[in-house]
Amino acid sequence: MAKSEQLRANKRQHVVKNLLSKGDDKKVVAAMEQVITYMNERLPLTQMGYRLDYVDRIKLADLIGIIKSYETRFEFAALTKDGSFIKPDGGILILKKIDDPEFQRIVLAVEMKRQGTNDARAAEGKGKQAQGNAIERLGKNLIGFRSALQYEKITPFICFGWGVDFAPDSSILDRVITMNEFYPLNRTFVFKREDYAPVSMYFRTEEWGIGELYSIMKEIAETSVRYYVF
Repeated sequence: MAKSEQLRANKRQHVVKNLLSKGDDKKVVAAMEQVITYMNERLPLTQMGYRLDYVDRIKLADLIGIIKSYETRFEFAALTKDGSFIKPDGGILILKKIDDPEFQRIVLAVEMKRQGTNDARAAEGKGKQAQGNAIERLGKNLIGFRSALQYEKITPFICFGWGVDFAPDSSILDRVITMNEFYPLNRTFVFKREDYAPVSMYFRTEEWGIGELYSIMKEIAETSVRYYVF
């Protein structure tokens, strides 16, 4: 194949992947909207002086601000760009105090990753491609959230993954297990355990439905909010 043709093929492949990713993002954002509705109906947050803010990204400077608010750590690197941020696929739910603009606590951060196209390629009579690196991109975000939550007893971070690369016999899952500090997958973790900070990593081959996402996300959000306000 000529180089120009290869470049066009690669470009088309990325377009398809981006479209698939946007479809996943819409699902997880829809589930997040249901979580917010549930939380506002479930708990009298306004009467208690709190509110929930949904954002699609958070600046690294704000994460540093959260860490500083505990007045325990005082040494930080200087960021190269003021606008640098973390943007998880499903966004972030932040608990804030109505009368204290400085108070903000992360109660839910959601990622959604699809990895693996070899099933579709096989159906088209094509050969296998190398396994992708979607889960590798989780690392930076997970480190950022773990750092911001290091002085709390909870780490309300969740990642939903799906695709053929996450089949039960896939070595890719070992990368995810390592990222989760060797704690089990497909279980909900909110509270820290044994001085570690496991998070909720749900991975399988089948696509996730909005109802499934919502069911798991609301449990994490409610547990986290109750931890802060009760």
